[in-house]
Amino acid sequence: MTLQRKNVWWFIFLLVYVALYYVWLSIWKSDHGILTLGGNLFSIFGGAISTIWLLLAANRTSKCGKPFWFLLAAGTYSFFLAQFLWLSYENILKIEVPSPGIPDLFFLLQVGFYLAAFSYKVIMEKQQLDFIRFIFDILIVMTVAFTFSWYFLLQPLIAISEVSAFSLAVTLAYPIGDLALLFGLIILFLGVQQTVFDKTIIFLFLGWLTQIIADSSFLYYVSIDEYSAGGIGDPLFTLAVLLIGLTGLASKGEKAGEQVSVIKKRPNRILNTVRIIFPYISVAVLFVFMILRSSGIDTLTIGSGFSILLVIIRQIFVLTENQKLLHQVHDTKEILKTGDTESKAMVYSPKYSDSETKIQFLAYHDSLTGLANRAFFETMLNQAVSDAQLHNDSFAIMFLDLDNFKQVNDTMGHDAGDQLLILIADRLKACTRKDDVVARLGGDEFTFLIRNVSNPQNAAFIAEKIIYSLAQPYTVNGQDVSSSPSIGISLYPLHGTTPSGLLKKADMAMYQVKEKGKGHYRMAETEESLMK
Repeated sequence: MTLQRKNVWWFIFLLVYVALYYVWLSIWKSDHGILTLGGNLFSIFGGAISTIWLLLAANRTSKCGKPFWFLLAAGTYSFFLAQFLWLSYENILKIEVPSPGIPDLFFLLQVGFYLAAFSYKVIMEKQQLDFIRFIFDILIVMTVAFTFSWYFLLQPLIAISEVSAFSLAVTLAYPIGDLALLFGLIILFLGVQQTVFDKTIIFLFLGWLTQIIADSSFLYYVSIDEYSAGGIGDPLFTLAVLLIGLTGLASKGEKAGEQVSVIKKRPNRILNTVRIIFPYISVAVLFVFMILRSSGIDTLTIGSGFSILLVIIRQIFVLTENQKLLHQVHDTKEILKTGDTESKAMVYSPKYSDSETKIQFLAYHDSLTGLANRAFFETMLNQAVSDAQLHNDSFAIMFLDLDNFKQVNDTMGHDAGDQLLILIADRLKACTRKDDVVARLGGDEFTFLIRNVSNPQNAAFIAEKIIYSLAQPYTVNGQDVSSSPSIGISLYPLHGTTPSGLLKKADMAMYQVKEKGKGHYRMAETEESLMK
C-alpha cells in the first residue's frame, strides 16, 4: 500500500473518530457524568494517538529534523496530560476543575511547544523570501486577526471585573497564544512554498487552524457565560490534535541513506494563488464586517483603516519592485542573446562594471552556479592552511557528492540537471557563513572550507544542516525532484596538516558514506585510528 493511500485511510479514521465523539455527546447529553467521561476519554486517546504518530515521524527522519517532530509531540503530549488531569478532577475525584489550575498549564504548554516547533523549522529552513512584501502580508493578516480577536475575545474578557488579576492573565494567555500560533501559521502559509511543508502543510495548517477556532469558540462562550461541558466545540480540540499528528504520518521523514522517489507532480498553482490573495480577502472581510457592525470610531474602524493603509504601502513597494524587475529582465535578455557560457555565468553572478572584472570572475568561479571553482578553492585552502599554522587556528573541509543526480539527468535531461545544480548551489550558500567557501569541483561534486571549527561536533552540526536543507524537494520544470547528499569531513589539524591530505581524507570519508547507505555524513579517521 502506498504512503498516499495509507494517509487517506488514516484521515478517514480521524474523521470517524471525531464523528463518534459527536455521537457520544448526542446520545448522553442528558447524563452529565457519562457525557463528560466519554468526552474526556476521547480527548485522552486522541492526544495519545497523535503523540505516537509524531514520535514515529521523529524516529524515521534525519537527526537534524528530529527536534521539529519531538516539539510537536511534546505539544500533543501536553494536551494528553491536560485532558488526563481534567478527567481526574471531573470524573474520578468528582470535583470542579480548578480555573486557573494545572490543566491550564499544560494547555498553554501545548501552544508553546507548537510555537517552538515552528521557530525551529523556520531557523532550519532559512528560506529566501521576498522580505518586504512578505512582512507586509503578515502585518495585514495579523492586523485583521487582532482586530477580530480584540472585538470578540479580549475586550469582553477584560470587561469581566469579578475575576482576580491572575485568573484574568491566564484567561488572556489563551487568545494571545492563539494569535502567536496564527502568526506562525501565516508565515508557514505565505512564506514556505518549495519545502517539505508543501507535502504536509495541509494537515498542519488545518490542525493549528482548528486549534485556534476551538480556543476562540471556548473563550467566546466563557465570556458570555454560556459554556457547558460537552458542547459542540469540545471535539474540535481533539480534531486539532489528531490533524497535527497526521502531519507526522504524511511526512516521508527520510532516514539517513534512504532514497526518495525522484519525481512527483506538484499541482500547486491554486495554493500559490490563494497565498497571494489571502491578505486582500482578510481585509475585505474585515471591511464588510465594519460596515455591518461598527458604530462610529471603534476597534473595527481603527483595524480596518490600519489594514487598508498597510495594503496601500505594500502596493507601492510592489510597483517599485516590478519596475526594477522589468529593467533586470530586459538586461538579462540582452546578455543571453549571445548564448555562450560566459553570458550564462553573468546571469547568475553579480553585476560587473567592465570586461576585465567579468573575466576575472569567470576564472575563479563555476560558470553554471556562480560558486567558486576548483582553482579558487585550492587557492583558498592553501591560504587557510598557512593562516592556521601561523595563528594556531582550525577549520573543516567537507566533500559532498549528490546521491542520485545521474538518475535526474537520465530521466529528465541535462537541462533539468543544470537547473537542479543551480538550486542546490543556492541552498549550499544559505547553509554557510559569509567567510566560508563553497565550491563546485565539477559534475555533482562540491567542497566546503568551513572556518573556525574547533571540534568535530561543530562540523557535524553544519553537515546535518546541509543534509537537512538538501533533502527537501526541489521544483524543476513543474516536477518534484529529490537529491540527498553524502558528505565526508576532515578537520585541520586533527586529520591532516596539508591541503592534499585534508582533501583526500574528506574524499575517502565521503565514499565510505556512499558504501554504507548514502544520505549522511562521516568524519575522517585519524592516524591513530587507522593504525589500530
